[in-house]
Amino acid sequence: MKRKMMLCERIMYVDRDSTFTIVQAARVRGRIDPAQLRHALDKVQLKHPMLRCSIIDGDPPDIVLEDDPAPIPLRLAERRDDEEWQRQSDIERETRFASERAPLMRMVWVHGVDADGEPVGELLVVCHHVICDGMSMMTLLRETLALCDNPQLDIGRHTSFNALQDILPAQVLADRRIRRSAAWKALAFRLFFALRRKRKPVPQGEFYVLHWKLPRDATSALAARARAEGVTMFAAMAVAFSLAFRTVKGASAKGKVFAPIDIRKFLPLIGADQLFSASPGSIVALDTKLAPDQVDDAAFWEQARQFKSRLNQRIERMARNVYEYFVGLEMMQSVFGQFVAERRSDLDQFDTTLSNIGRIEIPQEYREFRVETVFSPTARLPWRSTTAVLMSGYAGELDFALTCDTASLPRVEAERVRDLANALLLERAHAPAPQALPMRAAA
Repeated sequence: MKRKMMLCERIMYVDRDSTFTIVQAARVRGRIDPAQLRHALDKVQLKHPMLRCSIIDGDPPDIVLEDDPAPIPLRLAERRDDEEWQRQSDIERETRFASERAPLMRMVWVHGVDADGEPVGELLVVCHHVICDGMSMMTLLRETLALCDNPQLDIGRHTSFNALQDILPAQVLADRRIRRSAAWKALAFRLFFALRRKRKPVPQGEFYVLHWKLPRDATSALAARARAEGVTMFAAMAVAFSLAFRTVKGASAKGKVFAPIDIRKFLPLIGADQLFSASPGSIVALDTKLAPDQVDDAAFWEQARQFKSRLNQRIERMARNVYEYFVGLEMMQSVFGQFVAERRSDLDQFDTTLSNIGRIEIPQEYREFRVETVFSPTARLPWRSTTAVLMSGYAGELDFALTCDTASLPRVEAERVRDLANALLLERAHAPAPQALPMRAAA
């Protein structure tokens, strides 16, 4: 069985030679036997058709559901210290998938003992972005852990492998009004790319990742403060990172962020535990009238309220036009090459992508092991600019991962952005921050 790759998937695939890999890590205390992992991976692969797929080149490429796919690779690595999982993550992010062969997932178990001789390790879930978004990665991690705990667990089985008719209702695909409106918008985009001057691709620098956490007490205080101010945690984090980027980059800062939108809530045919990769989003401007060092507590929360309002407007627009969006995308397959060339030749018109996974619903306690923490996923992107901040919450802590390459943002500047944003969030939470630098001093 095979189908044509949708354009929203091609954006996450690019081509056979591109590295577009997501890595998800969780720290586990206790023993997990490799045989348990092997059994779990076999059942997970049986559940999800996208884990049994390969890709055949074409324009567009074909996604092929294999009758007898190879098993999901499992690699064991010795845990030399607490940072070993990050070194192994670096290896996995830089290792491309042989997409002509299934599956497009692999796993690494980084295992060892701590200073007290107790077993500890990190489980790394690694997927090609063409089959997974951040929510899908959490599903795969959750199911793997559950099956390691209870090998007899029934996790169900999906039959859809995400053809357009699997995610859009039949009446939508047959709706002439939707197709006509989508066609006009697709024509406008094709004309835009036809008139656009072609530019040479600009190479990336060295890719890097910064990981850090907001302490549990500060996370709790920030959540309470955000509720009292009538905003989301995401809105507060958007303002903090925007101010940090403006402080570090000065006049070259855009004062905008790209916010992915959880499209699943508008596509009821996609199950909550189904693998899916499309992650459309919107560029949202923040208030830049005040210089960063003039934004006091009241101004910070006012900017957060404005950001929340602007983002909600874009989400509502996406909700109204979601079917038209997917139908129109398939009418733009012919300009895919121009789109990729554009992304590889130009810097983004925003400072960073801000992606919030939200609270991770994975149990901590199992019979033979305990999940100490789950880290935010990181992705190796093939574009000209790779600046992204991914956030998630687990066991009461906010976890952050800033990913970038040195040509887009030097590492020293990214570290300043991290420190400034962290300081602002701690200040807004009114939590003790002895190492947090004031905005002027850190800049």
